[in-house]
Amino acid sequence: MATRFMYKALATAALGIALSLLPAATTTASPATSNTAGGLQLDPPAAPSNCRGTTVLDNDNDFPIYFVTVTWSDNSINEAGFTLEEWVHQQGVWVLYESISKAANSTGHVFAFLRRPHGVRFRVKAFNAAGDSSWSNWAH
Repeated sequence: MATRFMYKALATAALGIALSLLPAATTTASPATSNTAGGLQLDPPAAPSNCRGTTVLDNDNDFPIYFVTVTWSDNSINEAGFTLEEWVHQQGVWVLYESISKAANSTGHVFAFLRRPHGVRFRVKAFNAAGDSSWSNWAH
């Protein structure tokens, strides 16, 4: 068990901002679900949702390029970033093809394919120092 400290912050505007931390409460929490960063309690971020992919064909080149824009809803306020996975269906099984890290507050990524993408799906999760969120829904 890890000890969780909560503080009341008092600010004074006379000299800019002066901060005084006063103990408010102490509780215990499992280290598997919480972590501390700079002395403050940090919980894993909320999972992203509404993951979806939209395909657009660009024929303005010498060869067609298919762009798949994957978007999601950012439901957390404390993520350090996102992990976006691209899975492909090969010989009857789903195989992780690519894992991409995205910055905090990101809500999308564009993939380019030289042929129409079939058997491809995507999912995303948020992460921070306390851990990972659960995965979003699959986007096909």
